[in-house]
Amino acid sequence: FIMGLVANYPIAQAPGMGLNAFFTYSVVLGMGYTWQVALAAVFVSGVLFILLSIFKSREWIINSIPHSLRTGISAGIGLFLAFIALKNAGIVVDNPATLVSMGDITSLPSVLAAIGFFLTIALVHRGVKGAVMIAILGVTALGLLFGDVQWNGVMSTPPSIAPTFLQLDFSGLFEVGMISVVFAFLFVDLFDTAGTLVGVSQKAGLTDENG
Repeated sequence: FIMGLVANYPIAQAPGMGLNAFFTYSVVLGMGYTWQVALAAVFVSGVLFILLSIFKSREWIINSIPHSLRTGISAGIGLFLAFIALKNAGIVVDNPATLVSMGDITSLPSVLAAIGFFLTIALVHRGVKGAVMIAILGVTALGLLFGDVQWNGVMSTPPSIAPTFLQLDFSGLFEVGMISVVFAFLFVDLFDTAGTLVGVSQKAGLTDENG
């Protein structure tokens, strides 16, 4: 709604999955910080992000990035999310020697993920509208049929936000290591949104010959 009225661009907005993954796997699980401290770091980086946007600094930073690098950022974000999907599907697993190795590709989650992937490619190649959504619904139906997905009804109430609402721990922000975490969140958010915006804009034909 705001994007349409203020920016006058037909671009929908949604939570950034790249930042979610960095929050969970890098800061909390990798660095060992509590999620409350990490949440406070996200809040501070969000305030800095808004200030950069208000004073046009974010626009200047994006325009200063070479076109090839902007395109590469979009691809990098996609590969990062694809790796997380492969891990969640069990296609790749942790390995202390090689970091990752091939998982059990004959398991039901891996097979369903592969079916969904190739079904999406086939539908997109044929120009079917809503290809991704059709593939998601199809794989969900197969998951229900084979017992990998549990049916919980068509609609449900949103989960309570009480366990996480305002649970920010600012005391941990005064540690030296957290300064780098705050700026890491800021730069992940900055380049995540920039890469996604550039990728979507190019696909929609909203950019000129200079990108």
